[in-house]
Amino acid sequence: MDKKFTGMFEKALGFALEKHKGQHRKGSNIPYYWHPINVARNIEEFKKSKNLELLMTAALLHDTVEDCTNVTLQEIAEKFGYMTASLVDELTSDEKEIKKIGKTEYLKNKMMNLSSYGLVIKLSDRLDNVRSLQETSKEFQERYTKETNEILAHIESWKRKLTQTHKKLIEKIKSMLISQNTIVKNK
Repeated sequence: MDKKFTGMFEKALGFALEKHKGQHRKGSNIPYYWHPINVARNIEEFKKSKNLELLMTAALLHDTVEDCTNVTLQEIAEKFGYMTASLVDELTSDEKEIKKIGKTEYLKNKMMNLSSYGLVIKLSDRLDNVRSLQETSKEFQERYTKETNEILAHIESWKRKLTQTHKKLIEKIKSMLISQNTIVKNK
């Protein structure tokens, strides 16, 4: 760990472990808390930043408001600061909007409006999900791969400038899909 870390990351790790206790990844017996840990690892691997602790902390907490009972943005802000809470808020999905327009369209719109840091975390999240696709059903793999390809194509079509970190994460996601032979042609 970076010498400049203040302990916020370790505190968030304990919080995420506690809040995700008893949850498992879809279609597996793997404890869910490995997912936010892996998202934080992806950020550590791909992102060079003076704000690395903030990014890794938000990565650990990115699903807590959405997936855990009794976790609020206010609690995240009080325990981990308003910057962390802001990133978690950016990454928290709106289930009503997903039902209205569909998950793929929702994610395309959402990712287009994320901050640069939010997009780094979201791409790191997508990378971990792609890495664990082999643990899911063939049907889910095909659906998730198609969704991922569509989202990545949409991101790459933006006029918004992508950072080198964004580009590296996108390329890593694509290479993982290819190596897993899960490329599905968009129709």
